[in-house]
Amino acid sequence: MKVLFVCTANSCRSQMAEAWAKQLFPADWAVQSAGLLTYRISAKTRAVMAEVGLDMAGQEPKTIDQVDLDSFDLIVTLSKEAGKYLPALARPERHRRLPVDDPMSFQGSPEETRADFRRGRDEIRAIVAALAAEV
Repeated sequence: MKVLFVCTANSCRSQMAEAWAKQLFPADWAVQSAGLLTYRISAKTRAVMAEVGLDMAGQEPKTIDQVDLDSFDLIVTLSKEAGKYLPALARPERHRRLPVDDPMSFQGSPEETRADFRRGRDEIRAIVAALAAEV
């Protein structure tokens, strides 16, 4: 099974999903993440993932133009934008839209912001675990 997680900038949600999938998916599954565009992986993203023992070393942002979308068995979009602007797929039934509110867009105190990143992390973990259980 080959799975791609896509969000808007590949700096938070899809990177979290990739890290969770590496831990929760069967060992013979391949996983990647990409974005409609890219930004550096946020330090806050790395910090909240480290809190649960997940090291994101080696994960780098990339755009959907850098991957062969039709080579994936499942493509999961984690933002409304990615779901809307994902190019047409040869087999559209492989696409799942599972949007998660973007922690990068949250505005609040440092404590509230960290709490929102944790919320996103935990919501994405639940999505990844459910996908692993389905197949």
